[in-house]
Amino acid sequence: MQWVKTLRSMGFSESEAQVYLSALELGASTVQVLAKKAKVSRVTTYAVIESLTRVGLMSSVEKGKKKLFQAESPERLSSFVHARVKQMEATLREVEASVHELKLVQRGEKPVVKMFEGPEAMKAIQEDVLRSKTPYIDEFGNLDELLKYIPRSTLQSFGDMIRKFSPKMRTFLFAKEQEIKPVTQTVEVFRLPDTMRFSGHVFVYGNRVALSTYKGKQISVIIESIDLVETMRAMFDYMETCHARMK
Repeated sequence: MQWVKTLRSMGFSESEAQVYLSALELGASTVQVLAKKAKVSRVTTYAVIESLTRVGLMSSVEKGKKKLFQAESPERLSSFVHARVKQMEATLREVEASVHELKLVQRGEKPVVKMFEGPEAMKAIQEDVLRSKTPYIDEFGNLDELLKYIPRSTLQSFGDMIRKFSPKMRTFLFAKEQEIKPVTQTVEVFRLPDTMRFSGHVFVYGNRVALSTYKGKQISVIIESIDLVETMRAMFDYMETCHARMK
């Protein structure tokens, strides 16, 4: 019974522990004999033998017309446990390294956050915007900096896809060097003053806010949070009001 508990602590099931110990005690035996000794059904014994054989703890031998099964040397069990420990240590390191990510995606009152790096960062946001098919999009960004990272053809393709669901869109853009063209008739474009200095981008759509930076390594973050969306929309409302007053 002590060895059953020990094997269970190593990750063996009750049936695997019983069959393995019975096989050690009996030597080469038929499935019927092993099942009886381990007090496990023959169907379960077959399944256990298969799983233990895969990890190198059991093998089979032919004796006449019979196929017998035997446990491998206990030294093999020691090697198996060492390998299992190393695997668990590696898994533990992965979990510890990713715990902060799990906290970010934990649902409840906390927002869901996804981060992207490199050239695919803005592409990930564009694809998420298109999947959302949201009726409202707000955008704030530096078009000159954006076009240093993605070709205008990609931006035009993004605009073509947006036209298919024609959302109402407010776009506040800094573009000292680039021409600004509305992607659809439902887009209202606000050109930002040339005196502004920033190199990021913001999209507000559906229940998400997407933020991007172009300084150094390109990084984009998509945050799923109704509260944050409402806050950002209030800011866009205020910017639109201020723009109207300046006319």
